[in-house]
Amino acid sequence: MLEQATTGLSAQEARDIAREAYVFGLPLVEHYRLFAMTFRPESPQFRPADQFLHFSRLSTPEDREVVSPNNDTLYSVAALDLRGGPVVLETPELNGRYFCNQLVDITTNNLPYIGTRATGTAPGRFVVSGPDWTGQLPESLKDATVIRSDSWFVAALLRVGVDGPKDLAAAAPLQRRFKATPLHVFSEQPAPALPDVSWLPYFDDKADTSLKAFEYINFMMQWHRFSEAERPLLARLARVGVRPGESFDSKSLPPDLRDAMLEGVREARESIQQRPTLHQGWELPDPKVGEFGDDYALRARVAWNYLYANSPAEALYPITHLDAAGRPLDGARARYVLRFPKEAIPPVRFFWSLTAYDAKSHMLVENDIHRYSLGDRSRTLRRSEDGSISFFLQGTPPEAARQSNWLPVPSAPFYLLLRLYGPTGSALQGRYVPPAVEALSD
Repeated sequence: MLEQATTGLSAQEARDIAREAYVFGLPLVEHYRLFAMTFRPESPQFRPADQFLHFSRLSTPEDREVVSPNNDTLYSVAALDLRGGPVVLETPELNGRYFCNQLVDITTNNLPYIGTRATGTAPGRFVVSGPDWTGQLPESLKDATVIRSDSWFVAALLRVGVDGPKDLAAAAPLQRRFKATPLHVFSEQPAPALPDVSWLPYFDDKADTSLKAFEYINFMMQWHRFSEAERPLLARLARVGVRPGESFDSKSLPPDLRDAMLEGVREARESIQQRPTLHQGWELPDPKVGEFGDDYALRARVAWNYLYANSPAEALYPITHLDAAGRPLDGARARYVLRFPKEAIPPVRFFWSLTAYDAKSHMLVENDIHRYSLGDRSRTLRRSEDGSISFFLQGTPPEAARQSNWLPVPSAPFYLLLRLYGPTGSALQGRYVPPAVEALSD
């Protein structure tokens, strides 16, 4: 089938289309990890669809399911299978505590939010349906909000705010009261019979430079109803064998086309990792994050660097890999300070934090004091007399007076994520720019 699809294709066309297909499909491959974690029997987190898996502790370097995890909230994840009908999400009374339930379709676009900002902290029921559902809600759900998806599988990513480790005892019981239940349970109907899905083995696309990613792109594409506007693009991708639900065996390609497609993948990976315009070294979130439209390049960059980024109204994630001189942040080369003048402290409705990540693994940084982030809720954080806040970024402990504001970094390249939950003012308007990271001279 793949050999037939590429008949009459020149090497240049194969290269160009492979580059386009990789950029288009990378988020689907990154997103696949969550579904593999849920549905692959050998996974430690294996569980049925439509059930939350609650992680009742804050993320550490040992947690490697998603890139750039936060250390501010408890995570819960559920893979919703909408092929047989909607799934009902139930939220408890949160008494003002921050939470958000982020619903992500197959393409990594966000659906309407459930959470403190969007829907409040009172108890509620929300019905998530797939693209082909036309049924009726039972009387018990007549007041429920319906959220429609263009995907038959949706990730529900729940975050419950935690005010440090001492708050876990109060937050964890609330977290466990969030539920996902198939609609047929409320309708008192038997579960629909659904064909089994053979979920592919776990795949680390970042470490792989072959054409294997296209197997996963094809697999994931079958679970999404693409728009009419995307039909010309899909027809073009089909010319290199990128088609929803079809197998992809690169060994069946003529050698010249296979080499051309490999070059297209290499170019795509380079383009995805290119930095956009920077502001004082920071990459500022694009207002289209989470609702990407046809900006597939942005969608791929976000998936590569911080999969499951919130939409800007919910949270903003400025990111920097550079110091004020434009040099890559590297804990083996320098010590750093990030100083927020009083007037430049992040403007938020809820809270903000700063987190360091290893640039190679995209994971939290292992350190002896088990400190992975600092922010406005950190009990150790100290302000200067002028109201400013300085973060000291280094691998070894600073002098005693600075240790309260010390954020450990690796003796290797790293990057920083500043998270603003519920951005307000200049941040919400896209005008807020964090200060530059300064290298300290010995």
